Amino acid sequence: MADSAPRHLAEPPKRFGLSPLQRLFLVALLSLAAITAVIALLTRDPGPGRRAAAPATTRAQATTGTSGPAASATTASTAPAARPIRPTPGNLLADGDFERDLAGWRPLAGTRARRVEGGASGRWAAAIAPGPSRDGQAGLVRRDAATTRAGTTYEASFWVRAPGGGGQVVLALRELAGGREVSADRAGYTLDGGGWHQLAVEHLTRAPGSRLSLEVGGRDLGDDGRLLVDAVDLQTE
Repeated sequence: MADSAPRHLAEPPKRFGLSPLQRLFLVALLSLAAITAVIALLTRDPGPGRRAAAPATTRAQATTGTSGPAASATTASTAPAARPIRPTPGNLLADGDFERDLAGWRPLAGTRARRVEGGASGRWAAAIAPGPSRDGQAGLVRRDAATTRAGTTYEASFWVRAPGGGGQVVLALRELAGGREVSADRAGYTLDGGGWHQLAVEHLTRAPGSRLSLEVGGRDLGDDGRLLVDAVDLQTE
């Protein structure tokens, strides 16, 4: 005999889900969290010892030697000039930026010298070019640049530029006493390109109360034939 008791069908399992409004709210929260994380990452302080380094300005190292033939040439750095507007603290020269005139500086025999715009430091630079009888050489000298102390190392640095591209540059620090040269050091460089380069020469003084003379000269200076000089700095080490 058939069972006449009523049968109950099994209820389908309940589904737990988010309503459309709840899903929209969840998406908004996740988007806000992502934006906050990106902002925090971009504005985070790298902390001590992890700050991004500024672009380095490479300075060419001079190969120096006592008076006589020029020191062996080295390739000058091609890094852009730092372009300081004010003289370097401790600079023994007050007229190394050529912003007012060329007072104190003299062209070597036959050299033509004048001020031009477009300096490495400030607005002006000194421009030197060989005269008709200088065989492609040009030079500039600053006599009586400083009174020295015996046994002290002095360093003279120059920013130079050959607009014609390339060329040879020789720097010299000469020590004079009683009207004669006591000793000197020279450094020779080969310029690469037509940008600004910082070059330097060092000298260890021998005679107390002597005077220092600074020289910069160039030759084979490309089609333009000029050498621009600026931001001359003389320091003790």
